[in-house]
Amino acid sequence: MSKVLIGGLVMLFLGPAAVLLSLAAILNPSAEASCLPSTSVNFMFPVLNAANTPAVGESARVVFPLPKGTWLETSEFGMRRHPITGIYKLHSGTDFAAPSGTPILAAADGQVAAAGPSAGYGNLILIEHTVAGQRVATGYAHMTAASVMVKVGDRVSAGQQIASVGATGYATGPHLHFELRLGSASGAPVDPAPWLAAQGAVDLAKGSPSKTSSCGPEGDATPYDGTNPNGMVDDPTTDGKITERTAAVLAQVRQQFPSTSWSCHSPRPGQPSEHSLGRACDGTFGNSIGTRATGPALDLGWKVTNWMKTNAKTLGVQYLIWQGKIWSVARSAEGWRAYDGGGMYDPTDVTGGHFDHLHFTVIS
Repeated sequence: MSKVLIGGLVMLFLGPAAVLLSLAAILNPSAEASCLPSTSVNFMFPVLNAANTPAVGESARVVFPLPKGTWLETSEFGMRRHPITGIYKLHSGTDFAAPSGTPILAAADGQVAAAGPSAGYGNLILIEHTVAGQRVATGYAHMTAASVMVKVGDRVSAGQQIASVGATGYATGPHLHFELRLGSASGAPVDPAPWLAAQGAVDLAKGSPSKTSSCGPEGDATPYDGTNPNGMVDDPTTDGKITERTAAVLAQVRQQFPSTSWSCHSPRPGQPSEHSLGRACDGTFGNSIGTRATGPALDLGWKVTNWMKTNAKTLGVQYLIWQGKIWSVARSAEGWRAYDGGGMYDPTDVTGGHFDHLHFTVIS
């Protein structure tokens, strides 16, 4: 396990991440889930700990919490002046800069003790383990809520993806803050680097998919099961109406990706559009209409888009428009094609070219 030490804290976070950013498209999984509530709820952790849970089974191995070749060590465990607050205090873990969206891997077999928002950590996952006969907990911080793929009580395996690198909370750039706590999730933090070395932590080229499928897009979509797909129902995103099929697609997308925002029915001038007919919806991913999706918003947008593309026939999706390109079931052999604006929009405009939102239209 190689480590690169660099000086200059801001450049430590931002420089390495920029250099590695091109890896993100390769490393990002095609599907993303969130097991967290759609509205943030502060919690006191640990929700589970050594006092109220059975002993965690011995882990078969320990792995490094980021895939090989994706990270640079930027701040070690120990006393330091905090880059955000300026306070001289203990840095309770080790920071590894990596591109936004890089998979975060469970370091060992264990059980999730906490997962959710936690002050300066942004979002925090704590997992309890038994390693070499010792009870410990590992912590993972600063990921986006949308990328969290586990929930309290889940059993995880070493190398299983549990989230993706982000920059929430007190962070100067995308990175993983990794902790080791003795005894349980509420134990005192110690330097995780010697522990990883002592356990012979394995560098994996990539992690395994999350085994938590009840709250994320691990499996296929389900088809519309009603009897009137073109029947009109209330649009949950506006005061208008959408078709039953559109509503069914929207419900699945929102369940799979609860941090996304959608708008469906809207009146359009001239000829009736798919939005006014209730057959289309537009989604954003942490950005707003008129603001180009970049960084985590772009990553999440692609995850949603790829999931809808993979499940288009099952869902009854006719076509997708995203990032200046269009993909349709009827012409799927051609892949993504340049989008010309459809005669209504300037395809070079941020909104007209769908650089700020994903559009989907369902079959009639």
